[in-house]
Amino acid sequence: MDIIIVGCGKLGTCLAQNLSEENHNITVFDKNENLVNSIVDKYDVQGFVGGATIKKDLDEAGIKKTDLLIATTASDENNILSCLIARRMGAKHTIARVRNPEYIKQINFMRSELGISVLINPDFNAALEIMRMLQFPDAMNVETFADGLVNIAEVKIKSDSPFADCKVGAISSKFKNRMLICAVARGNEVFIPNGDFVVNSGDKIYITGSHKYLESIVSKFNPSKKFASLKDIMIIGGSRMAFYLAGLLESQGKNIVIVEKNMQKCEELSDLLDKTTIICGDANDYDFMKEEGIENMDAVVTLTNNDELNILFTAFAESCSVPKNITKINNPNLSILLDKFSSDSYINITDVASNAIIHYIRAKKHVSSGEMKRLYKLVGGKVEAAEFVVDSKTKNLGKPLCNINIRQDVLIASISRKGKIIFPKGDDVIEIGDRIVIVSKERKIEKINDIFD
Repeated sequence: MDIIIVGCGKLGTCLAQNLSEENHNITVFDKNENLVNSIVDKYDVQGFVGGATIKKDLDEAGIKKTDLLIATTASDENNILSCLIARRMGAKHTIARVRNPEYIKQINFMRSELGISVLINPDFNAALEIMRMLQFPDAMNVETFADGLVNIAEVKIKSDSPFADCKVGAISSKFKNRMLICAVARGNEVFIPNGDFVVNSGDKIYITGSHKYLESIVSKFNPSKKFASLKDIMIIGGSRMAFYLAGLLESQGKNIVIVEKNMQKCEELSDLLDKTTIICGDANDYDFMKEEGIENMDAVVTLTNNDELNILFTAFAESCSVPKNITKINNPNLSILLDKFSSDSYINITDVASNAIIHYIRAKKHVSSGEMKRLYKLVGGKVEAAEFVVDSKTKNLGKPLCNINIRQDVLIASISRKGKIIFPKGDDVIEIGDRIVIVSKERKIEKINDIFD
């Protein structure tokens, strides 16, 4: 596909890297020549310096032949206007990053009347991911598939885990085949394990399980850390993400506290959130935080715009024996630091938005070859988990899996059939209408038939 990415910030850079690796023809577009050149120097993309709301500049960048324009600037209005102009000039599809809740409320109008194919709200999407992490506190991260029936949970194996030094097949048998270990990260290596693979202390394992049983399954991997129900939750930083997250948690009856040092933001949040306690104060003041009850919290979610401060706040919360901590980071390299001192969760908002956009592009590219429903990148992008709907064009229908040649480092992690979840064995088959979750290592599965040799 011929794709123009407007905006060379974090999201634009991430998309340029990922989409160029998938052999799309990418043009990055920004007013800042230095930003454009820095991306062109790193990745196999073209660059154009100009304004994405200027008809002349878009015309010179080749908008008339563009399959997709993705607007990722810091301005919602510029993104929307850029998409509108691009569509009128001939771009087949457009995606706009939009953060303002009022614009998101008009999503149907934006699509039908303005022709914007997709509105991506990274803050809201990230808030949904954080909420899932809070629903499964024993896991570091959780992704959802099959309309919430299936989850993949990331768990770090500690030295005292009863499953350290156990074979994958033996672990699955102990849970009566209600789960499947679909990937293992060990240092810089990643494995798609078979039944004889041995799980070691320090490994990160990725467990596929039904939503109904997964929480109890995950809790047994590190039983020394017991979680009660997470009722009292503190959010540090009064960002849009904090607003979305607090609203979601309010609907679940949680007791929410937001700590924000900017008085104007506090007043705005107080007007918007009826059941959340808003505290105006500096989270850097640890005595102040203790006075406000951080030691009594079940979970702390740190959402400031400063990665280093977020990590320090997380370390402080852990020193206060807060059971569950979630940290927002923008720099993916800092995830290595978090892995070393913490087994708790972190979220990268750029990755959340990038995954949603890449999912749309792959689904659009292969719309007639088995519908892609979900796409997540795991283990820093080294593993992908994708959900597809099986259709009549899918190969090997009705054949036992043991008689099918599936590509190396590709695993069918689950099959959802008429509300029933199957963790497949050799005698299981694929049928039309199934929703299957595919896990693959360093292999981009664009359509369902890509998994077969």
